[in-house]
Amino acid sequence: MKDTVAVFWQFLRAPQQSDALHEKPTQVWRPFLQLFVLKLVLAIVLSALVYGLIRLMGHNPFASHRLDRFLQDNNPLLVLLAVALIGPAVEEFFFRAPLRFTRMRLFVAFMAIIFFVLPTLLELTRISTLISVIIWMGALMLAIWVVTSDIRTWRMRRLWEKHFGDVFYTFTIIFALTHLANYDNLHLPVALMPLLVVPQFIGALFWGYIRLRFSLTWAMVAHGMFNTLLLGLAYLMALLL
Repeated sequence: MKDTVAVFWQFLRAPQQSDALHEKPTQVWRPFLQLFVLKLVLAIVLSALVYGLIRLMGHNPFASHRLDRFLQDNNPLLVLLAVALIGPAVEEFFFRAPLRFTRMRLFVAFMAIIFFVLPTLLELTRISTLISVIIWMGALMLAIWVVTSDIRTWRMRRLWEKHFGDVFYTFTIIFALTHLANYDNLHLPVALMPLLVVPQFIGALFWGYIRLRFSLTWAMVAHGMFNTLLLGLAYLMALLL
């Protein structure tokens, strides 16, 4: 565990696009489970601290979360499929696959921003629908303009590789902020809103590292396992309460 934590911490200090370790599953499970346990502990501790702070400031961090309604309105098997399989697969494809650069993954990165980030940001700014559509279409045209040119794609690759640490943390932050869409009618001050998605930020650090160290598939497995655990706890709490 000590070595796994040390290597992970070293990566976070200076993210690098090193070659994936294509090891056998029997060799991957040990560091994989160590990372999973570490992620679980950090998520619990930091979530308790952050949500406790929000409550001390007089706000309820779960007042407008959509999870309760989602659990109540859908069949448990459908919920499990969405939360443990489909959700992690889609999110890892859009937010972790592009961490290894190709032209197609660059386009996927643009699509992640256009379809997951822009709608949330535009909704928070409360600008008119027409202006929102213009901004959205402009972003889509920019993505197409970049990826349809060899020279522009090559320049993006150079920037991607030179500033990979910035790329990694940008995707991590974007992934976390997109989860603000899980809330309806947020009544928190804007400055406090990022605190709501600290668990997702922590998760993105681990899923991104696992994606780069092992593979995208392992990142999907880790993400799905964690979501399944949270789902089980949510149903357990609902039964107890």
